[in-house]
Amino acid sequence: MKNIIKTKKDSKEVATLISNTMERDLSKVQEVLDFDLEELIQIVGRLDTKQQDEVYSIMINNELEKLKSITIDQFNSVKRDVDEITDYYASKKEEFDVVIEEGDLVANDILFKVIGINNRKISLPIDISIIKNYCFSTELKEEQFYDTLMWITLRYIAISRCILWKKSEEEYEKNKEIDNN
Repeated sequence: MKNIIKTKKDSKEVATLISNTMERDLSKVQEVLDFDLEELIQIVGRLDTKQQDEVYSIMINNELEKLKSITIDQFNSVKRDVDEITDYYASKKEEFDVVIEEGDLVANDILFKVIGINNRKISLPIDISIIKNYCFSTELKEEQFYDTLMWITLRYIAISRCILWKKSEEEYEKNKEIDNN
């Protein structure tokens, strides 16, 4: 947008461009505000246990497949952004602290194994029963288990989106430097 403003001399065009950009960006914010994690949990909760396991398995494994080639540096570069995104959704659900804490720990542990941190390795696809049987602490109530799987899914999607966003920002900056030379 900065390059467009530099090349356009007409104030009306610049004003229109800025207004349209603000409208587009505010529409995105409104879409995010309408996202309801509780509603998604309820939709999956209406399924029988076997189908719930399949749905979460598919979602988690799809995201892990996208993330399997990231580095720990890439993860660390977006960790703060991911936490800010997930904190927003955490604030919209009451009594969710244990789910968040457990979900974050399990999500990171599994992701780090998938990408091979500290020579720990796990291959995809991950079986949901493994997560059910071995990954959750006793603090987590049985009825919170599927909430935690949704949280893990949300976390992986946030990581994936933040990494894509970071890459596009880096590409933009690189292209901007080339254009300026």
